Amino acid sequence: MTQKPAAIEDVRVRCTRKLLQQAFIELTVEKGFAALTVHDITERAMVNRSTFYRHYLDKYDLLEQYLNEIHELTASQDAPGPLPLLKHIRQRADFYRVMLGPKGDPLFAQRFRQNTEKRFRSLAAESLTEQGPDEPPVDLRLICLAYAGLGATTWWLEQEPPCSPEQLADWFGQISSAIAGPSIKPKG
Repeated sequence: MTQKPAAIEDVRVRCTRKLLQQAFIELTVEKGFAALTVHDITERAMVNRSTFYRHYLDKYDLLEQYLNEIHELTASQDAPGPLPLLKHIRQRADFYRVMLGPKGDPLFAQRFRQNTEKRFRSLAAESLTEQGPDEPPVDLRLICLAYAGLGATTWWLEQEPPCSPEQLADWFGQISSAIAGPSIKPKG
């Protein structure tokens, strides 16, 4: 039996994962997350169930890994703040409308908020300062920013037609400054 070169195997794995993620996104928009099954995903992606299970435990694991990939992708881009994530969300607006709406999954919104909070923590890490006795703790301000980010994103997705990602990032920067106060200044 001949061994497949690792590069070929890697390309096949990435291709399969991309097919499964694309099927997952399309079907989530069509059916809603709760109604979606692994069978639906594999049928749409034209892969066997065993192939699905080589990559993911279930649809929740697929969603979790997708969120991790998006977080890494948007966090590694050169643009500061929320702009890379907003541009990604605009490309998949129908999916995010479903997942952050009533046909979505509450854990998705929670994980989205946690990733937003992580992003703010990393952006503000160098400038976090101790608060004065009458100021809210830094952790509270960062959590409020994360909830505001989720709220702003949800608002943006509900608008017809939405403003540009650049405009929303600018508005959110203004809102963030009001929430965070002078002691938290995100880089960029």
